[in-house]
Amino acid sequence: MNSSLLTNRFPKSLIRWSVPAAITVLLWLMRSNEVSLMQMVLALLLLYLPWRTYLTWRSGKKGSLPVFSMIGFMYGLYYVLPLFWEPHTISEVYSPTGHNVSDAGVTLAMLMVVLGVGSLWLGMHVRVGRLLAPRHLSINLAPSRRPYIRVVLAVGCLLNVYDLSPYILGEGGRQLTGIVISVVPMLAFVIIFRDYLRGDSTQVDRILLMTFVASRLFNGLSSGWLGVSMSLILTCGVVYLAERRRIPQVGLILVVFFVLFFQVGKEDFRKTYWNEESQGVALGATQGGRFERASFWVQRSLEKWGDTFADPNVQTLRDAIAPSVSRISLLNQTANVLDLTPSVVPYQYGQLYSYLGITLIPRFLWPDKPSMNGANQFYQVAYGLTREDDLAQVSIAAGTLTEGYINFSWPGAVGIMCLLGMFFDFYQTTFLSVKSGALLQAVGVVLLPTFLSIESQLAQYLGGIVQEVVVILIVMLPAVKITRTMRRWDALLPQH
Repeated sequence: MNSSLLTNRFPKSLIRWSVPAAITVLLWLMRSNEVSLMQMVLALLLLYLPWRTYLTWRSGKKGSLPVFSMIGFMYGLYYVLPLFWEPHTISEVYSPTGHNVSDAGVTLAMLMVVLGVGSLWLGMHVRVGRLLAPRHLSINLAPSRRPYIRVVLAVGCLLNVYDLSPYILGEGGRQLTGIVISVVPMLAFVIIFRDYLRGDSTQVDRILLMTFVASRLFNGLSSGWLGVSMSLILTCGVVYLAERRRIPQVGLILVVFFVLFFQVGKEDFRKTYWNEESQGVALGATQGGRFERASFWVQRSLEKWGDTFADPNVQTLRDAIAPSVSRISLLNQTANVLDLTPSVVPYQYGQLYSYLGITLIPRFLWPDKPSMNGANQFYQVAYGLTREDDLAQVSIAAGTLTEGYINFSWPGAVGIMCLLGMFFDFYQTTFLSVKSGALLQAVGVVLLPTFLSIESQLAQYLGGIVQEVVVILIVMLPAVKITRTMRRWDALLPQH
């Protein structure tokens, strides 16, 4: 009996460990850094945790998305890849002097992220968050109002093509304008794209989908923001995962090539088309026509990759990949914080969370509301990443996990991840449950890319969620049908 049990369990264990182990070994063989055995083990664990929960989700029948697996995978991306491929230094691009981080700091950073991801899992499984979720509330879409959703998506296509200032409603209305221009059309896209995957779309729907994808990608390339295109691609992958219950492998490969291709030309684009003012306030490209700017980025990326393949060796390939790895790296920043806290920079004991107390107040009601970048600016100066005079030129965040450590040491890092896990349990129950209704499910999908941006500090991570949900529900009100199942009363009614 014991032998039979071992035989039945062995294949599952082999599958669970084989993929993380294979990835870890492959990264080690291609490494450009010296990696200790302890660091390799921690990297393996960090890859194993989300992979294991993904396999569990895929073998089940729940209609929700594997939120923990996706967030855990992002932590693996931001910490495991840099462990093997990125020099363990604080780059002179950010630092006035540039300096190495200690090997002990790198090991502790890997340990902290493993404990943090484990705490995130624990917070999502203690079932506290779901107790706070509204029960028996379902917000569906009225079939007769489908033309309204098409109109919203069509307007989104136009907004992708034409420049519209985010300050059209003034400084106080900038956040509201951003939600209406970007988030609401993406919600309409998710609804219609989901219908397409289910085979319920019309020819008009398919034309709108293709137009929106093309215009959104064009918008990202012409503005200098790779994140605009990546958000769309990621959203498509999330909808596909929810409907097909499997990772879109071809799509994943295309995403990797998309990022690698365009990342090498991004810096040249911004130097050419961004002026100092636009860099400071992140307005995007301000010079040249949209087609000219998009063409420049494509051409510059082609030239750089052409130079790389003209001299095919390991070093030139690493130089080409380095910008992409640096863009998705938090390891060096976390190790730097561990090296300098509290010996150089004292613990902040919650001061970096002060913006959370006012985040629910819309900016149009408080135009002079303090910026959420205050936590970033303190971090950049205190830890030697940016001169104080250069804060207007760049904004750098260390991520919610590291921010927790800066505030309350190890208990802060582990505790904030556990609390985030409880929040994600609430989010998953409210927005991604099969009982939530079509509209709330679409809202949950639209919010998810924000939660996968793990490099953000807590105020930015959670700051605008309430405003986004409220604006979305107001705009989509003509298309919704709200139902509430009164189970408690149903049980009292006589059965016929």
